Amino acid sequence: MIEGREAPGVPAGFEAALELVRSLWTEGRQDGVPERLVAWAMMVEAVDRLAALDGPGATAGFLDKLGRAVLDTPPGAGPGPIQ
Repeated sequence: MIEGREAPGVPAGFEAALELVRSLWTEGRQDGVPERLVAWAMMVEAVDRLAALDGPGATAGFLDKLGRAVLDTPPGAGPGPIQ
């Protein structure tokens, strides 16, 4: 979805936020939390937080765009095309 971190519309601080999330992901793995559970927990919390911050309509629109981006991503593609 965000094809390059320098792309127009990418908020300032996005890179720092992404690094924070990735560090928490690593911490969970080190603590033995299964990756699938970390992924689900992050998604649930993110959607809940976005709905509170931006409203349900904006969040639903974002999730629709995200869903299309996921479906358009080739199987086995690494991180990047959706971000």
